[in-house]
Amino acid sequence: MKHHQMLREEKQYARLFAAGIVNGIGDRFSQVAVLGLLLSLTGSGLAVGITFAVRLIPYLLFGPLGGLLADRFSKKSIMIFTDIARFFFALTPLLVRHADDVWIIYVSSFALSAGEALYAPARMSVIPRLVRRENLLAVNSLEQAMVGYVLIGGSVTGGFVSALIGGQASFVLNALTFLASALLLSGLDLSREPRRSTEARGSDASSGVPDRAFTEASEEPSRSIPEPQSKPPGALRLLLSRSLYLRLMIIVFAIWPIGDGMINILISVYASEVFHMGEIGIGLLYGALGIGLVAGSKITGKIGRRMETVAIFALLLEGAIHMLISQSAFFMLALILMVGSAMVSSIGNACNETVLMKTVPAGWQGRFFGTLAALQNAIMGVSMLLAGFLLDFAAPRSLGLAAGILFTLLGAGAGIVWAVSPSRQARTNIESESL
Repeated sequence: MKHHQMLREEKQYARLFAAGIVNGIGDRFSQVAVLGLLLSLTGSGLAVGITFAVRLIPYLLFGPLGGLLADRFSKKSIMIFTDIARFFFALTPLLVRHADDVWIIYVSSFALSAGEALYAPARMSVIPRLVRRENLLAVNSLEQAMVGYVLIGGSVTGGFVSALIGGQASFVLNALTFLASALLLSGLDLSREPRRSTEARGSDASSGVPDRAFTEASEEPSRSIPEPQSKPPGALRLLLSRSLYLRLMIIVFAIWPIGDGMINILISVYASEVFHMGEIGIGLLYGALGIGLVAGSKITGKIGRRMETVAIFALLLEGAIHMLISQSAFFMLALILMVGSAMVSSIGNACNETVLMKTVPAGWQGRFFGTLAALQNAIMGVSMLLAGFLLDFAAPRSLGLAAGILFTLLGAGAGIVWAVSPSRQARTNIESESL
């Protein structure tokens, strides 16, 4: 199903999607301006690394809290409150004038990230409650497309805006988008559960068995997500014991952010120091990521089965592409390869998120995704800080090659375990009463 058709069919999700677009574009405007400002004031990769690290560290503190709040209180209220609170902090970079003022950027980045850490679990866990179960893969592909649209509209445009009229306008626009997002979310209706298709209801009625949560999402899309009968961490241990894929993903989630943190730092450094393209180059590279994410999301909808296998293979292929990017001699070639890496990432992420949403019981998805975000972003924050430090001693291309090799080895290792394990044929059918 095409994106616009899905948005017409899932009208409540369409409002959430629009809020994400508006919010994300403003954030990208600000990010491009911040990176350009830091490099112009300090000329140091370490300052960039600190900024990225400071943005991710709050996930360790507030991610689990955000998940707990999302499971216990109104998800809509949490999202609106954090949007309004972030409006004020988005304006603080306007006060930066000299290299001695960069601490203001660090404080602002920390506060904005803390708000996102509270916001993200509520947004992620509300999606299965807004859309029909059989539409989850299509909606998750739209989530990847949303990131792509944000990168295209925010990073490319933000790069030109920052270069032409200065970063001040970018910071103001970012603040205003938080207010616009809050206004869109205020019309969100969470009072009704999404209806399920007639076919899905008939399948449940004729089966005569309880609803289940399992990892092969496409095999039985009509099943509803069971509520846990025991509390985490007991239910999580049970789920992990019966799901090879989930165990593999926990390992991947603990290692993958190391390479991803390095790549995030290198994008701006590639543009500014390797290809000497400045803020426009930063915007174009992020825009290339956006194009790839959108293109990948259109392919994802054609995947019917084997979503776990696709997600694992995507990780391996993404690593190989990043190895090529690190050695690219031409900026245009790097742009093309960046599109390819984002396409692969989009497909893998959509498949993985769909499997997780259909595996983890709805009653504690907030805590699961919040804790997962805390783990990933804490590791990524340390990786970014380390990458920024290493850039003062090592060549950017060497770090990029190392990150690509890490992705490739991680994907290959997970793929081998998944291929040879006999348990992968039993796709984790967890009875609701077991949880």
